Amino acid sequence: MNPPTELIANPDAVVLDLRAASGEEAIRVLHGRLGAAGGAVTDAPRFLDDLLDRARVASVCIGDELALPHARTEAVGRMVLAVGRAAGDIAFDAEHPGIRLVFLIGTPKAAVRDYLQVVAALSRLLKDPATRAALLTTPTEQEFRELLARGAKLKR
Repeated sequence: MNPPTELIANPDAVVLDLRAASGEEAIRVLHGRLGAAGGAVTDAPRFLDDLLDRARVASVCIGDELALPHARTEAVGRMVLAVGRAAGDIAFDAEHPGIRLVFLIGTPKAAVRDYLQVVAALSRLLKDPATRAALLTTPTEQEFRELLARGAKLKR
């Protein structure tokens, strides 16, 4: 398994009861749950600023229920991933008022290829309606992580 796939299988943080009214609030909550991500987040305030700046530039939503806020930044030493499942709808923007799954990604500026691999793998995983439904309803973090791990192993 390559490192990007391992990241999906083992996100740094999982929040199954994400409570946020807006995309910015969701980003702040998930960023806070990352903590230092085992030392990977080297400048937390800068990382948060980079995430919020990127979300202001263009939509980070990839569907009616899915958002991938992300930043290529010097504030992380390796790629980090926090996943949140919303307790209710999150209004990321006017066109996406019902976001339920949020995959927050921070990647070093030089790791463009790894970032693209993670986004492609997540897209494959999340385009399956049964997988999305399971991610939205599975009751425990362990089962949620197992779904991500199985999905990360999908063939290209």
